[in-house]
Amino acid sequence: MIHPRLSISHMCTYPWAFADELAIWDELDVRRVGVSTAKLDAYGRERAVAALQERSIGVTTITTGNFDLSTPASWPVTRDRVMDAIDLATVIGGCVYTTPGRRDGRSFDELTASLSEAIAPCARYGKERGIRLAIEPSLRTDVSFAHRLADGLDVAIQANIDVIADLGNCWMERDYEDTVRRAGPRIAMVQFADAVFGSPGMPPPGGRAVPGDGDLPIVRFIQAALKSGYTGPFELEMVGPLIESEGHGPALRRGVERANRVLEEALESQS
Repeated sequence: MIHPRLSISHMCTYPWAFADELAIWDELDVRRVGVSTAKLDAYGRERAVAALQERSIGVTTITTGNFDLSTPASWPVTRDRVMDAIDLATVIGGCVYTTPGRRDGRSFDELTASLSEAIAPCARYGKERGIRLAIEPSLRTDVSFAHRLADGLDVAIQANIDVIADLGNCWMERDYEDTVRRAGPRIAMVQFADAVFGSPGMPPPGGRAVPGDGDLPIVRFIQAALKSGYTGPFELEMVGPLIESEGHGPALRRGVERANRVLEEALESQS
């Protein structure tokens, strides 16, 4: 039986169509998922919502597109998309999040100010609708100017939104567990996977691994989130070459089993 606080991100099967994700979620009796507006729309928004509701699957996150911070003229269209995702969240649940947006030659502070301006109407709308709006700092330079969780937290505070704490993006940071504890009420979702440190004979694979296949102290990371006061779900998000080489289906089947054990260990230690 899947752990009640375990959610499965659509990124675990990101190349798949939504119909194929529904099939494996049925197989694994998944009760909570993270989805993207792009996949739901490709399947048919109303049809996708009905499929989730028929299965009593709760949504924990909804990802949507980010802002082009260098082109303010594009912001109204992006705002409409984010607000549309917020409206969707009022129906199927979950927090809405995006990445902060890519660098364009300006300083970190200037980019933070631009994001704060761009996302401000969405932040207000989310609060009015009772939906959390967050950013996910990412190691990917094409989608994020904030690459550390600590930096993402600073951006979120200035923009008056929340942050996604993703072990797969922050495990190389100094004192990241302390940052998770410090983020506290700003954490909209905790995501996790494993990763391989690498060695001279086996360099880092550039992605993540099934829990237990790598070197990360996942239990400690989850415990840090719990100590921060976080009471929400924990979303499994596995991407990268190791997952692709095994196959997304087999990796997810193993990942769910391993993630169940990790959550049980972490939560039992806090009881």
